[in-house]
Amino acid sequence: MALQIPARVGFCIFRAHYLLNYMNLTQLLKRKKTLLMGGLFAMASTGAVAQLDLLGGGLTVTDLTANGSMAVGDNGSELFMWTPADGVTLIGGVAPQGFGGQTSVSADGSVSGGTRINPNTSLGEMSAYDVAGQSWTSYGGLGSSSGNSASSTWGISSDGSTLVGLGWVNAGTAHGIYWNQTDGVVDLGSTVTDRSTRANACNQDGSIIGGWQDGISGFRQGAIWVDGVQQLLFHPNNDEATEVSTLSDDGQWAGGGSGFANNFQAWKWSEGTGIVDIGPAPIAGWRGSVSGLSANGYYAVGFYRPFPGPAVQGRGFIHNDDDGLEDLTDLATDLGIDVQGQVLALPLVISDDGSTIGGLTGSGQGFVLRLPIAPANDACGGAIAIQCGDSLSGSTANATDTGGNDSPDVFYSFTGAGDEETITVSLCGGGTDYNSYLRVYSDCDLADEIASNDDSCGEQSEVSFTSDGSSTYYIMVEGANSESGNYQIELSCEPVLSVNDLQRQLGIYPNPVKDQLYIESQTATVTHVEIYDLSGRRMNTWNGESTALSVDVASLQAAVYFVRVHTDQGILTKRLVKN
Repeated sequence: MALQIPARVGFCIFRAHYLLNYMNLTQLLKRKKTLLMGGLFAMASTGAVAQLDLLGGGLTVTDLTANGSMAVGDNGSELFMWTPADGVTLIGGVAPQGFGGQTSVSADGSVSGGTRINPNTSLGEMSAYDVAGQSWTSYGGLGSSSGNSASSTWGISSDGSTLVGLGWVNAGTAHGIYWNQTDGVVDLGSTVTDRSTRANACNQDGSIIGGWQDGISGFRQGAIWVDGVQQLLFHPNNDEATEVSTLSDDGQWAGGGSGFANNFQAWKWSEGTGIVDIGPAPIAGWRGSVSGLSANGYYAVGFYRPFPGPAVQGRGFIHNDDDGLEDLTDLATDLGIDVQGQVLALPLVISDDGSTIGGLTGSGQGFVLRLPIAPANDACGGAIAIQCGDSLSGSTANATDTGGNDSPDVFYSFTGAGDEETITVSLCGGGTDYNSYLRVYSDCDLADEIASNDDSCGEQSEVSFTSDGSSTYYIMVEGANSESGNYQIELSCEPVLSVNDLQRQLGIYPNPVKDQLYIESQTATVTHVEIYDLSGRRMNTWNGESTALSVDVASLQAAVYFVRVHTDQGILTKRLVKN
């Protein structure tokens, strides 16, 4: 069965959700000591999944989905997928030993790239695994082979459209190759006669590829191919840089290391900065390399290790330009994560959103480390825009407490489309699993709170306010008391008519009321009726479409309430007395 490539448009929507998260890990790293000393470490109270998972001996994690929810790798014989729910699932294919290659996975986890034995040729070939169909498709090579290998897969684009790797030109020479459905297998060639190249990684859509070019001396120099055109990488002193092992999804950053020109330091490269060294090594004489980059290249993971010696005898690191290099095992321990006596020696990949790292421990076990990353809309300045009719899901886990109650909070923004409207923000539609609280502000100073609500529907909140049609309003989702959890936020908009106009159209009686409240309309269609107590808690609801209806209020205690009538022409809120 031919591999079905995910639609590019659908992927872009998927990617947009996760690319919001990059910079928030920096906030977490910077405040980690404060969180720990103050006892506010979010994982302890929210049930967040920050933890270290050990997959077992000999299971090497080589790639992750965009949000780290799935890992892939090999067990020395064949390839595997891993999820927290299902554990390790073997999927066939062949491990690098004797065939070359590295297991990879698309951002959404629908396609895995690897090397397998094509049953039609009995040779190892560049291949892809359709996760849903549980089927492999092999794509051949450049028409030759070396031993039992025709080609091998070393990476996959995040959108799943492109495989990159190596194909044999003859028994002793190989060229970097890529495959996509439109072009088939394409030879990247070599700029040095009779020398080999290899493609190790690529950007989001496969248009930028990183790898190496063999020189006359046999030195593997870092190379970038942009739309098939090769560019070689050099250090500031014009010495050749070592091979590119990883590329950021946006194609702006490459990573590598372990070269003599910069004293064997790990490095990052971009067109604007050139080689940027990441070091020095924690122990003199150790050699390092960047092995994984987040989607925008801000976070890098890699390792420093003794040389010669097994790779797992070293120490893994995480790096960003603001905080520099930090030992990965020490970071996990400082954040309260149980490292189970392991050294996170050889990280090989970081997820696109920077939340998850995979690789090998010092004892040779595969690991997946999930960090407690703050939500993208943790601060008001990072508020996510929400529009009429939207229903969005999120979590306040690991968010900071900006204000309001003593609880983590996140932010959304709403800007009108020109007309005055009544805006209703609700957490009542399902998907909210903690005692929530809503606040609405006129700006990010959070000084002017224009509406708030707690417990409109059970423990969930709903609040309405009037938009002037042009201003931006900021919605804070937080918890009652100090609670936190998952939520689903829905925003609806209704036009605002004058009270007099709606009062002329709507009849609401009797008032005071005892058992049945009647609502009649001359021209407007009533779509929704709510009754609130004076604290804003919703006590009764009617849904439907009608111009004449009755609402049973017999169960309400004698008190003063507000009835809010939603129509296709606006909303009317009226004081209601229950006898």
